[in-house]
Amino acid sequence: MGLRVERSVALETLELSAKWRERVTSRIPVLNPVIWVAIGAAICSGRPESRKTLNPMADLTDAEYRRRYELGRRRYYAELAERRALRKAWIKDQGPWMLLASIAGLLAAVLGLTQPHRFIVITTLGLYCGLAWLVCWAVRHPLDS
Repeated sequence: MGLRVERSVALETLELSAKWRERVTSRIPVLNPVIWVAIGAAICSGRPESRKTLNPMADLTDAEYRRRYELGRRRYYAELAERRALRKAWIKDQGPWMLLASIAGLLAAVLGLTQPHRFIVITTLGLYCGLAWLVCWAVRHPLDS
């Protein structure tokens, strides 16, 4: 379901595009073959013939390569252990507080939705305060020490 184009409009469009093509090609200078050869030589001179220049490890002995590989592997695992230790320390320090905050949010949502009597609200908040105190005490005084 395309639009039918009149012949005069199609010819006018072709003439316009031909004029634009002439303008563009007249403004771009034509490079002579000497310039093309110079560009090709510049590109090819950037490519080394030796594989050793591409791979800095190619001229290493097997022992030196194994030594560097082992050092890199040890450094990687040391950094990995450090990241894990930091993550565990963060969870140990911040985990109980995040747990208490999430419980408090759930408690506030439940009390807000159910709208119980004042006695139930006071009792629930008292129990939550007791739980929070217990968690804080457990964090400050670990049982294993």
